[in-house]
Amino acid sequence: MKSSLAILPVIVLLFPALGAAQSPQPKNSSRKATTAAKTAAPPPKPVDPPKKLYTELTITELVAEDPNRWSDKMSTRVALGGFVTQITKEDTGDTDIRICENPKIDGMDRGRCVIAKCIPKLPCDVPQVGRPVNVKGITRYDAGVGAHWWEIHPIEEIEK
Repeated sequence: MKSSLAILPVIVLLFPALGAAQSPQPKNSSRKATTAAKTAAPPPKPVDPPKKLYTELTITELVAEDPNRWSDKMSTRVALGGFVTQITKEDTGDTDIRICENPKIDGMDRGRCVIAKCIPKLPCDVPQVGRPVNVKGITRYDAGVGAHWWEIHPIEEIEK
């Protein structure tokens, strides 16, 4: 019994040594730091949607472009200005606005005019004939029978 009592203090002394032999698991103090950092940081600002960029062209610059060969001057969205020379309402609900370099141009001069279209899903305030106007919208080339001209279709913005 004396020998078992002598072993008992040795065993008691060995338990802390056995615990020290195991690798200690590190405390996750980064969790506290990230939580503190999150509460200290201001909330993120809402991201504004990017503004649409329009390439500014004159009518002459746009109509001079070859629709079959895309160039650096061309863009999907353009802004251009001119004079309203005719307004026509189509059966489809579209409103055609002929815009020319000069208010005295008669007819559709493909070298000096474009057609801008207001569509029912994106209506616009139609300007008066003879007035200067600036339009922003998507460029297209109408190669239909009897057409063959540049269009802004649809108009996304119109300034009178």
